[in-house]
Amino acid sequence: MKTISKILGILTLIVMVTSCSTVRVVGSWNNSKELNLNDKRIMVISKTDDHVVRSQFESDLVNNLREHGLNSMESLTVFPRIDTEDKLSENEVQEIVEDLKTKGVDIIILNSLKDTQEYSRTETTGGGYSTLWYPSYFRGSNGTFYRYYSSIYVQSEPESTITYSGKKYILETVIYDLTKDDNEQLISVITTEIDNPKSLGTISKDFSKRIVNELLK
Repeated sequence: MKTISKILGILTLIVMVTSCSTVRVVGSWNNSKELNLNDKRIMVISKTDDHVVRSQFESDLVNNLREHGLNSMESLTVFPRIDTEDKLSENEVQEIVEDLKTKGVDIIILNSLKDTQEYSRTETTGGGYSTLWYPSYFRGSNGTFYRYYSSIYVQSEPESTITYSGKKYILETVIYDLTKDDNEQLISVITTEIDNPKSLGTISKDFSKRIVNELLK
């Protein structure tokens, strides 16, 4: 019985750990109550040197946008390589913006990793207590014995403690409208948190759905 209880406790913990691989929105800002993305061409950019991650996140977000009838494209089709360490001057950035405009791009959705946070968590299972009743006797003043019952608490299950480590990724999604004046192009910022990701494909699809839902709500 003790072994079964311990196994059940560990299985519960495993389910809890794997279910932590989720994406949630932790912050959102828009410069207007409603973002008008219809009839505009959207380019999705994932700022990372990892080609596999970039391709997955861009394609999943583009596909999700298209499912909602929005004209969108991956930046990979225009910029096959992005050097995240390359610091561009203001003039170089402006040249890129103008080049995108000539290609018909109206909206830029830029995803980037802002921070990582490592953590550890300890879970304790077992350690339950049960009541044990036992008879006790004492001699009364008249020389007879009176029987009564007393109780003590004993530990019925051994306590098991498991510590595991995890990592949170903080992503920032910034949306620019290139059809507006320079000081009005920033139209939205969305901050998301990915907790202890297990699968790139699953996380990328969940991330894209949450971003699109946030933009269209």
